[in-house]
Amino acid sequence: MRVKLARSDEGYALEVRSDVQYEGRKGFQLNAQATLVPGALPAAARVDTAALQARCARQRDEAADGLRSPQEEHLNFGPRWRVLRSVAYGDNEGIALLQLPPAFEGDLSAGYLLHPALLDLATGWAMHLIDGYRADHLWVPVSYQSVQVHRPLPGTVWSWVRNAQANHADTPFAVFDVTLCDPQGEVCVEVRGFSIKRLQEGGFSASNSRLDAREVLFEKSAGDSAHSRLSPAEEQLQHAMSQGILPHEGADAFGRALATGLPQVIVSSMSLDALVRKASEVAQADVASGQKFQRPDLDSDYVAPGNDVERTLVGFWEELLGVDQVGIQDSFFDLGGHSLIAVRLFAMIKKAYRVEFPISVLFEAPTIALCAALIRERIGDAGGAADAPAGEASAATPARRRFVHLVPMHDGEGGEQTPFFLVAGMFGNVLNLRHLARLLGTERPFYGLQARGLYGDQAPHETFEAAAADYIAEMRQVQPHGPYLLGGFSGGGITAYEIARQLEAAGEQVRLLVLLDTPLPVRPQINRLDKAIIKLAELRKKGLGYLWTWARGRLDWELNRLRNRNAAPIQPRTNQLNNEAIQAAFLAALPRYQLQVWKGNAVLFRPPLDLRWKVTGGRWVSAEREYVYADNDWTRYLPSLRVLEVPGDHDSMVLEPNVRVLAGLMRDCIEAVQQPEARP
Repeated sequence: MRVKLARSDEGYALEVRSDVQYEGRKGFQLNAQATLVPGALPAAARVDTAALQARCARQRDEAADGLRSPQEEHLNFGPRWRVLRSVAYGDNEGIALLQLPPAFEGDLSAGYLLHPALLDLATGWAMHLIDGYRADHLWVPVSYQSVQVHRPLPGTVWSWVRNAQANHADTPFAVFDVTLCDPQGEVCVEVRGFSIKRLQEGGFSASNSRLDAREVLFEKSAGDSAHSRLSPAEEQLQHAMSQGILPHEGADAFGRALATGLPQVIVSSMSLDALVRKASEVAQADVASGQKFQRPDLDSDYVAPGNDVERTLVGFWEELLGVDQVGIQDSFFDLGGHSLIAVRLFAMIKKAYRVEFPISVLFEAPTIALCAALIRERIGDAGGAADAPAGEASAATPARRRFVHLVPMHDGEGGEQTPFFLVAGMFGNVLNLRHLARLLGTERPFYGLQARGLYGDQAPHETFEAAAADYIAEMRQVQPHGPYLLGGFSGGGITAYEIARQLEAAGEQVRLLVLLDTPLPVRPQINRLDKAIIKLAELRKKGLGYLWTWARGRLDWELNRLRNRNAAPIQPRTNQLNNEAIQAAFLAALPRYQLQVWKGNAVLFRPPLDLRWKVTGGRWVSAEREYVYADNDWTRYLPSLRVLEVPGDHDSMVLEPNVRVLAGLMRDCIEAVQQPEARP
């Protein structure tokens, strides 16, 4: 099962999907959807159960050990569902007493707020309110118009059912209103418009063998998906998959891959070169013909553009993403968007509308509809007011405040939990951290801190101290005082460390500092003897050809160094990520930064160690020709540092699927420092 909650204008949109297989494919089909609206309900009038019993005297049944539901002619609900104790019918209404069997009373203490057995039978017992009802047809639930929950269901409840329309056995649907209350008449749940559907003749009749309820639901689910057919692309993929390795071959290949000890291994039964050539040929043919990929299966349904700005943006997205039929509610990230595409997108927007946004605005507006609203907020209604619904053009949209550095990184509720602030890596771009932000939990505010000068014409910070001071100024606008939760990815961890120092110097508390594979500003250089050991190891491995490769690389390095010595300073460039300028400023700041001991709570998350060459003193050197330290050499400056290893490498540890492990461990660390016993 997959259960999804997404924010909506009213509250939350709920979807429940179950897995299904068809023609060798496995997917998830929609079973139920609803809108959840949290909030207080007006008090409901108490139900006079004695008066109801007096009115419903036409037909009465009761049993201490539970009555059979009329639907049990077709479905075997099991002993937990034997909850009916008494039923009574009147004119277009009925009342029943339901009680959990003693063997299952422990379910309530296990956390069931609306016990499924009670809720199911409380809404489905009154089949005899349907005029002409006979037990030769199965009626299945379809929908609720609304369900209002006032309080949890106790172990014993009264169910008061009324016909919500003229229900007849020869019509396909029956509709009821249902009120559930406790033994004292206090209303627990109010149901409006509960609809059930009569299955056609030849479905599950009394003459057929009785089936378990799960079998009936599975049969219906499989039937619902029978209309699906493979697309040409899916047929090609299915054929390619059929050429793959067998299960026992896969297990053997997996074992051999693990035995290599390498950080990344590719295993394929087909020629990778041939696959690459084929993909290149297809891509070139698509470009030449202007062909786009079919719209993928997204969580959002297709919604057509409704004004000129939205139509223009649809054209931009389809051109840049290579996807056909992009809807205005589709997410940029779900369609495969990334930083480089985002740069081109906002350059096109600037050219078309003369408005400029940083690419981080995609966290605030990841869809065409939201992007269009931001543009129209800037340019007024000239960009599409003629197409807007009546009244929309004149509505004033309050401008949302945007920061230079601070980026809200998910659209979750946030709540009142302590925010988490994460500094981007050396290039100052927070987009690669979006997976971590969502997985850490949308119930916690999560802010990325991006570099100045990432986009536009501002100059990058020249020192970590200045960057930290500006970051703190914006952090305080969303969290004026501590305790603070901080982190930094890669080189951004150095800025996060400086933020922690400045906050404590200002009298604030930093409860946790997270370093995501952050190196020291200046790392020890490999000495000559160790360099010689590495060269000797490579010479033994690669032969005399290594000497030529090394000499050529050394010459290229020297030439680049001479060219860069006389090169003009890199200036920020408009309409693109200023990676070079930000990197240059970052590298220039490293040797000037002075580390000091910080005794606060710190955790370093790093990937598995890259132990390439063993050198003097039992030390190791990585493939990047740097000394390897289990703690990245931070403990001498962070004496309370803990080190946790996560899967992936330096870049992929924050990307799917490795980021799921990282997010889980980070969540544990955050919860641990926020426990009452952990607080001073």
